[in-house]
Amino acid sequence: MDSQTHELAELWRRDGTFSSVFIDANGTWDGPGHDGEARRRQVLDRLARAGAPDADLATVERILAVPTGTAGPHSRFLVVHNGEPLLDEVLSGPLVWPETVAYLEIPDLVPLVKYKQNDVVYLVVEAGRGNGEIHAYRASHVAALRHENIEGRTDSLNKVQAGGWSHSNYQHHSEEIWKQNQSQLATAVNELVRELRPGFVLLAGDVRAVQLLSEELSAAARDISTVVPANLLAAGSSRESLQARISRKLEEIRQRAQSLLLDKLSAGDSENGALGFGAVVHSLQQSQADTVLIDSEGTDGRTLLALADAPWVATVPEEALGARVIGPVPAVLAIVRAATLTESRVVFVDHGVLPKSAEVAAVLRWPTGPAIPGTPRWEQEQAQGQGQAQGQG
Repeated sequence: MDSQTHELAELWRRDGTFSSVFIDANGTWDGPGHDGEARRRQVLDRLARAGAPDADLATVERILAVPTGTAGPHSRFLVVHNGEPLLDEVLSGPLVWPETVAYLEIPDLVPLVKYKQNDVVYLVVEAGRGNGEIHAYRASHVAALRHENIEGRTDSLNKVQAGGWSHSNYQHHSEEIWKQNQSQLATAVNELVRELRPGFVLLAGDVRAVQLLSEELSAAARDISTVVPANLLAAGSSRESLQARISRKLEEIRQRAQSLLLDKLSAGDSENGALGFGAVVHSLQQSQADTVLIDSEGTDGRTLLALADAPWVATVPEEALGARVIGPVPAVLAIVRAATLTESRVVFVDHGVLPKSAEVAAVLRWPTGPAIPGTPRWEQEQAQGQGQAQGQG
């Protein structure tokens, strides 16, 4: 479990009642062209109707009134308990989940989990004749994760021919300096690739410098590198073109990961997978789910029981196994929480891609063969889950 997932798991283990706010952050503070106070009042009214105490309302008001200092689309995610801010994150890009304002015994961390699922680290490298810059980003965050400025040699790069040197000698000397500079930049890039394991590297800048840099990169760095037009990083150029290129790369990575998981789910007549709410809840109760797949649009209106201790989730009180029943919560929240607490990965998938139009599924840590010869196990578990849901109703 990585540090971010561990932080969410610890928060989901805490006792108490929590205010959770996930909103579009643009326009929540006072400024030209928007009424920040009115926007904040909308959020606070929703939170008050949900039952949040005055201490939480005051903290949310104070935080939202401060400008994020971020341009472009971005969102804000807050969790507050008894007036204490437990989480405050500014997330890059447009909303990936509906706005959420809630006051519950378990914080609604689902939007943050959704953002984190494709939270790829990537590098943007600008190569110049005499220097280079490397920016490391995490997809969900606005600020750079790391920034390195590499200063190389500049002697003779911009000088006119002088001192009796022939033109060819001058060109050869400049080329050698370029190679040294790009070798130095490549060393820094290679080290960051080893350390951060980015999903991709974008190379831009002077055309010849980029060519020399590419030749000096390690095989690992070269395999994930893409050259982009030099003007994407030029002074005064629009960030939109670069961001569009980054978004395409992130989507390619997400699609590949989704395809691999769907292949695993369907392998062996789905005997390594569980389909449907009942089957997935059962796998989570047994800590058997390796990866939980959730249809991004398919769980509206359903509820499951959240538990204060293992097995963390149930369809009916009889499944609580002695754990205190916190109460019914949105099904996606109950499942994501139980998955995190049992160290299962959570992946939101495109609508309609799960087998048999299931809303949730799980790739299992160990297979379970069919109880009825000739009948796929997922079909039996799906029927079992439907029976449990009817019994609950």
